[in-house]
Amino acid sequence: MTINEGLASLAVRAKLAQWLVAAAAALLALTVLVQLAYTMFMTSATPTITLVLTSLGVLALLRVLLVLAAVIAVPLWVYRAWANLQLIGLSGLRHSPTWAALSFFVPIANLFVPFLAMRELYNRSLGENEDHADESAADVTSWWACYIGGGCVSTFTALVPLLALLTGGALMITAPIFIQLLMALFGTTLIIAAAWFLWRVIGAITAAQRSFAGIAETFA
Repeated sequence: MTINEGLASLAVRAKLAQWLVAAAAALLALTVLVQLAYTMFMTSATPTITLVLTSLGVLALLRVLLVLAAVIAVPLWVYRAWANLQLIGLSGLRHSPTWAALSFFVPIANLFVPFLAMRELYNRSLGENEDHADESAADVTSWWACYIGGGCVSTFTALVPLLALLTGGALMITAPIFIQLLMALFGTTLIIAAAWFLWRVIGAITAAQRSFAGIAETFA
């Protein structure tokens, strides 16, 4: 594959990844809004409950499908972006395209390797040399902090009722419904923020790789 073909492929993958991430985040926000509205104005009317539960079920199914698609699209974009750096002969790269992409799915490693690989990809794509590959990149750091933070909060809020159910109420963490809603809203906000920062990171890296004239000379 030539560098021009690689850049064309990167642009297509970037758009796909960005829109899938944005759509999944939008559906998450809509789901939470429906849940909040029902909680605040809940009614015992059977038709209303049925409508809300049906709506939440449909939204959840659509979101799962979009998340699964995004989970595939983002690593594919990462792979192509890293492969482009190799195509132009950039030296001193610390991650391979394959490892940068697959690290999202490897337990333990997926807590830090994707962040390190994305930060290096960001800096090198924007023209930094290998000595500055680990320089802080605000959008990359914000993306990963929101992603990990949102995942932890959302997992906790989901496990609390599950724990009570599995133990028959023997182990139960109780909190006012208002506090539970705030925690769920906080976790959702972090995940949506992570999607926003990831959109920016994908756009910045893709634009940086595309905008270089005479790429081989620029990255030599």
